[in-house]
Amino acid sequence: MAPERRLQFGLLAFAGVLLSGFVGYQVFEGFAPLDALYMTVITVTSVGYGEVVPLDSSGRMFTILLIAAGVGSATFAIASGAEFVLEGHMRRIIERRRMDRSIQSLKDHVIICGFGRVGRRLADELRAEGVSFVIIDNDLHRLEDAEERRWPFVVGDSTEESVLVEAGGERARALVACVNSDADNVLTTLTAKGLRPDLSVIGRAKAEENEAKFRRAGADRVIAPTTMGGRRIAQLLTRPIVAEFLEQVGGSAGLEYSFEEIPVRQASPLVGIKLSEAGMREQWGCTVLAIDHRNGEPLDTHPDDDILLDANDVLVVIGSVSDLEAMRRHFAAAR
Repeated sequence: MAPERRLQFGLLAFAGVLLSGFVGYQVFEGFAPLDALYMTVITVTSVGYGEVVPLDSSGRMFTILLIAAGVGSATFAIASGAEFVLEGHMRRIIERRRMDRSIQSLKDHVIICGFGRVGRRLADELRAEGVSFVIIDNDLHRLEDAEERRWPFVVGDSTEESVLVEAGGERARALVACVNSDADNVLTTLTAKGLRPDLSVIGRAKAEENEAKFRRAGADRVIAPTTMGGRRIAQLLTRPIVAEFLEQVGGSAGLEYSFEEIPVRQASPLVGIKLSEAGMREQWGCTVLAIDHRNGEPLDTHPDDDILLDANDVLVVIGSVSDLEAMRRHFAAAR
């Protein structure tokens, strides 16, 4: 039995003894309610006060049984309480409640369904980018790492709507279904879209033939590691220079270059000016690779220097990490 269950059982047993004494003295000895309560308390606690009314042989036998039951249940409850506190269960409950409150306050976060190798790496990347997230997994052993890092998590099955609600699915920005089973990932996608049709869902497909099922379930993006791995190997064989460049830009080779999205806000100084006038390359040494105009048109991957930037446009930019950070801070302060 778990320590918290033992503590609950001990407290319930002690309360049951008190109730039995309160009722028993009234039934067997005809005591008034207050006298029965007083007699029960001094008997169970063994304080040694005298009897309210002299007891007959049956009353004394009942008192003996009450003393034995009271001492036994109280000892068990105290021992269970000490074990509960000393083993850190109280601390975990307090931390769990604090975590639940923090999850309830999250907004525009990412829900990671599954804390295996993919989920763990994703959590590391999101933490490095400063993006809030909540982990869902039903394996307590895997969640020990998240608990040590003080990452917010929910213990449960991501295919259940109540678990997604507990993880803040109604306020989340996106959900990533990356548990070990494609069937569970598809069902998680269906559940998430049923909860919030506008929630962005990314599904991880272990088998390439299941990608269509994810699409039918409503997934906005499907990631198939086997397909991506095959393309990567082919690229290494046929275009090694391009592959090396992408490897360096991706950061695994230590090159401090990255891609970034720069949104054009309503009050941004970029609104209404030409791309050539934005000074991306001249001022920050960054290059605009594409523009998403957010009007339903395809991504503009060859933006003209004379194109006018509009509110809600999103610029896809490449540059060094330090330059991108400086540019992001500049436009954030200019809003």
